[in-house]
Amino acid sequence: MQDGKALQAGTSHNLGQNFAKAFDVKFQDKNGELKYVYATSWGVSTRLIGALIMTHGDDNGLIIPPKLAQTQMVMIPIWKEATRGKVLQFAENVYRQLKTRFAVKLDAREQYKPGYKYAEWEMAGVPLRIEVGPRDVENNQVMLVRRDTRKKIPTPLNSLENTIEKLLEKIQRDLFERALKLRQENTHQVETYDEFKKVLEEKGGFIEAHWSGDPENLRISYVPTIKFWHDDTGSEKPPAG
Repeated sequence: MQDGKALQAGTSHNLGQNFAKAFDVKFQDKNGELKYVYATSWGVSTRLIGALIMTHGDDNGLIIPPKLAQTQMVMIPIWKEATRGKVLQFAENVYRQLKTRFAVKLDAREQYKPGYKYAEWEMAGVPLRIEVGPRDVENNQVMLVRRDTRKKIPTPLNSLENTIEKLLEKIQRDLFERALKLRQENTHQVETYDEFKKVLEEKGGFIEAHWSGDPENLRISYVPTIKFWHDDTGSEKPPAG
């Protein structure tokens, strides 16, 4: 995650009948008898949504990768009363052109100003914003705005679909590479136990260390804020301090 901590996910747990008994969850077997269900837990449902938010989001809200976005882009017309008709007609035409290939919405709500709509759709993480104002109508273009970088890209209508397709691919790739870079920068290789402890206390992140595989050796397990030392008897003692 962006704070350098790891999110545990994709782990498999055999919960047996413990939770079934606690919540009285039963099934009827082939003999017609009621029995408590056997449960498992995998950590790959809502936890992955949390991972997406914490990996890519920022202080303004979500940033959804285009391949996962329910809405890939939102079109926001900008007008004054004198230009309202031609801007809305232009935006509607562009919307009809794009909706055959992309997951696009046209936000023509009149009770909200463009700035309010920008903030609302940014918070929802929509990858791309399409602004259409009077000047864009005159130049037969639109303004594309990336959610992840906020970069503005004026784009003529005759190249709009191809530009959007390539831009969505680039956003997808850039988000992945940014997350990968963060992980690599927070993955540390150590050669000694003392170095392991030093990196753990001062840097955190992932640590790649040697282990002989011998269960008789001292073992260490930790979560981001708690560390436990295990001795050969199985007792757990918190580290000093």
